[in-house]
Amino acid sequence: MGQFCRAVFLDADHKLIGYLEPKVRFLRRAWIGDDFVQGVERLLTVPTRVVWAGPLPRPHGVRADESLYDKAASVAPLVAPQHGFIGRYILNHDKRTYVDKATVLGSDDRERIHPLPMLTADGSGCDGGRTGGDVALVGAWAGDRISMSAIVPTGFELLKYDLVPN
Repeated sequence: MGQFCRAVFLDADHKLIGYLEPKVRFLRRAWIGDDFVQGVERLLTVPTRVVWAGPLPRPHGVRADESLYDKAASVAPLVAPQHGFIGRYILNHDKRTYVDKATVLGSDDRERIHPLPMLTADGSGCDGGRTGGDVALVGAWAGDRISMSAIVPTGFELLKYDLVPN
């Protein structure tokens, strides 16, 4: 929760395409309706590998450039479209599963944690920290081919996403 994270985009061979950086801490931007997350969604018009990457803790002897967060800075940052399609469904083309954003549970304050950053978090600080529900979901889709859609393709199964803010 306390880490800064980047939405990193990778090609089919896991090579860097680019990244978006919100310049604020992870859970401050991981909400349904957040403009930054919607910008990431607008870039996912075709299946693309995505990871919400944070800076890894650097134990003695580990090079600073070994985290995906740091490696992403070697490519140009992307610019998210301000307008465009934002689908109701988040599709994982590798696992053939999907999440329906309309069914995401909310807290008593009506805050709803967006599934995209949570499911694609790499675990290096972008881990949700203060969430309830099945925390094993955090990072379960990191690096998978993800897209947004208005429909669910045949053969995709609904993933029970139940992460809520504590």
